[in-house]
Amino acid sequence: MRIAKLFARLLATGLALAALSSHAEVRPGVDFDYLPTVMPTDSPGKIEVIEFFWYGCPHCYHLEPKVEAWEATLPKDVVFRREHVMWDGRSDMQGHAKVFVALKALGQVNALTPKVFNAIQKDGIELRDEKTLFDWVAKQGVNRAQFEAAYKSFGAQSGLNRAGQLTRDYRIDGVPNFIVNGKYKTSPSKTGDEAKLFQVINELIAKERAAAPAAKPAAAPAAAAKPAKK
Repeated sequence: MRIAKLFARLLATGLALAALSSHAEVRPGVDFDYLPTVMPTDSPGKIEVIEFFWYGCPHCYHLEPKVEAWEATLPKDVVFRREHVMWDGRSDMQGHAKVFVALKALGQVNALTPKVFNAIQKDGIELRDEKTLFDWVAKQGVNRAQFEAAYKSFGAQSGLNRAGQLTRDYRIDGVPNFIVNGKYKTSPSKTGDEAKLFQVINELIAKERAAAPAAKPAAAPAAAAKPAKK
């Protein structure tokens, strides 16, 4: 009995030390980098995580199911969004970025991103060809005319310009890449392991949550004034 209890204690101690070690391994310059300039976020009061990706990237395609599974676990104080990378001089990337811009205009990025990945990476469909793209979109249940209008609109060019600007501002030199709350940048190539990638992201989220100022309690309502006596 004593041996069993001793073994249980040693096991518990080992697990505790492993957890502490895991936490300690999340180090700047090793598992993540600080952005040189803190970037503004789009969701005040929330912790924002951005994934920069490219529909034509096999690594992004491979990671996508894991991103979706991780996103489903996020608490209410965390906001996740995707941004399509756009590097200067990459005409091969522009067509895919434009697909993203049009989907974003229609609010269909999350719903169709897995299907776009499969079409490009698995089925070999050339979605940079407009006719092929519009036919494919219609088969996914998206209104063809609305998508085509969004794809060819002036706003589409603005969206491409924005994608390029974000890529430069966040200094994205590879994909997939993740930004946590405008301060930290990490990636599978940085962490060396996909499972550790999400551990690092979650640790950075926890770091931001702990650093957030505590919400002030709401002020008590002012007492109603008593009517003056005559």
